Amino acid sequence: MPGLAPHLARELGGGRTSLDAGLQQALERVAAEARRGLPERGSVAFLVADLRTREVRALVGGAWGEEARAGALDLTRAVRSPGSALKPFLHALAYQDGAVRPEAVLDDAPRRFGAYAPENFSRGFEGRVTVADSLRRSLNGQAVALLERVGPLRMAAAMRDAGAPPRLPEGAEPALPLALGGVGVTLREMVALYATLGDGGRAGPLVFRPGGSPELRPVLDPPAAALVTRVLVQPFPGGGAASGVAWKTGTSWGGRDAWAFGVDGRHVAGVWVGRADGTPVPGLGGAAQALPLLARVFERLPAAPLEPLTVRAAAAPAAAPDALRLLFPPPGAQFEAGSGRVVLRAMGGQRPLRFLVDGAPLASEPARREAAWAPPGPGFFRLTVLDAAGEAVRAEIRVR
Repeated sequence: MPGLAPHLARELGGGRTSLDAGLQQALERVAAEARRGLPERGSVAFLVADLRTREVRALVGGAWGEEARAGALDLTRAVRSPGSALKPFLHALAYQDGAVRPEAVLDDAPRRFGAYAPENFSRGFEGRVTVADSLRRSLNGQAVALLERVGPLRMAAAMRDAGAPPRLPEGAEPALPLALGGVGVTLREMVALYATLGDGGRAGPLVFRPGGSPELRPVLDPPAAALVTRVLVQPFPGGGAASGVAWKTGTSWGGRDAWAFGVDGRHVAGVWVGRADGTPVPGLGGAAQALPLLARVFERLPAAPLEPLTVRAAAAPAAAPDALRLLFPPPGAQFEAGSGRVVLRAMGGQRPLRFLVDGAPLASEPARREAAWAPPGPGFFRLTVLDAAGEAVRAEIRVR
């Protein structure tokens, strides 16, 4: 006999569910189409819930009946790294504390947090950006800096209160990599987390039976939750019928998991793409694979658009945007001999830029304002960047 939602039907063992049969059938077709375009063993999971009642309207747990894709597993319950999909919750905590505002301007440049030196997904740096844009562009260094202010233990506790308990290796404590998804969560828990953001900071579990709305409890201040949600309202890339949706993507380390989450005025939805066995998928990314599927989900939901937040950069006491700066390495930096190339990065000034080490020029990439240098061995070195107007910035470093 034809059937829908086999994973959830097996879990509940019978009785009425809160699922919308039409939506469930449509998303099962979308998932089947998506799997055909994935590499071997690739799979897809969907979850859609009502934002106010937390009743689940659709759940696609995986490739039911396809043994090669581990179809018997409900991948909405699989514990995986969410990558950058945790950043909106972090920003909400930072807004709540008054640590930053969306219009504040930050300098996205190489930074070290002890031995930890996060890089952006693009491997480049954006320079001066607003806090809102740092979230939309998913800048890693800025997220780690925010978590340093908020505190990893506090963020982990807030996640637990919101129904997404962070899973860490045995004996490990929450640390700065939490900002970039260095923790284990499930698709169900992440959807509940985004429901908290979209519902004024109120948290509660997802429910699968009609009329089973949970008691919701405040976890975030309503203004902070609403602010983050509005910051993330933006068109889906490539257009599409859905609009007024707040969305964010995430990609776990090594291309193992691709995620996309969205909230509008009535719904919350999540998409996961990857392999059930957790092995990497070449070229996998939240923006490339999961986000187009999220757009297709919202195209099938009644429109309930949110208003985007227009952010104007606030004036900040900082160097003029066109001032020549050597972003990396900073003065006094130390490197280990034999650890590979050092990439010199600069910003501002008049192009073209020239990079020199002890007066000897390096081959540079003008479009990216950087140059690579292989230290010849231990010693002290003077790094210089010159612009077309003759301005120069220098830094002394040591190779041990």
